[in-house]
Amino acid sequence: MKRVLLLLLAGVLSVGLAACGGGFAGYDPETTAQALLDSGAFEDALDTLDEESACMVYGLDPEQVEDCVAYASITAGAEEIAVLRMTDEDAAKAALESLKGRVEDQIAALKDYQPEEVGKLDGAILDRQGTTVLLAVPASHDLAQAALDALR
Repeated sequence: MKRVLLLLLAGVLSVGLAACGGGFAGYDPETTAQALLDSGAFEDALDTLDEESACMVYGLDPEQVEDCVAYASITAGAEEIAVLRMTDEDAAKAALESLKGRVEDQIAALKDYQPEEVGKLDGAILDRQGTTVLLAVPASHDLAQAALDALR
């Protein structure tokens, strides 16, 4: 009986430690995008991009995208959100590089005719957690970051 109780206790402890030590597993595309939209961090009106359009905009292989929620400014401003779940970590690493390239391209494109938007791009939030990747270009970096921190 004593041995059974010790085994049960060890099992409960290992499950508890795994739950605590697992860390942040990644971004849920729908939940994360909605939290960002609700955060008040965006000034521009944003509209959804379907997965095919998002793959074109971000230079992604559609075969490597499992889930995608993306929003772009309808005013041709810099503000946007992309939360992607990729097929594996290598695809996520490649997607993060593509998103970084998107930010650089946007800075180059907007610096002459919408220089006020470049500051938003300088404060872009880019992150990868496991197989998920995030790009947020908000008007308020602090509000967007607070929304993301609340998800962890």
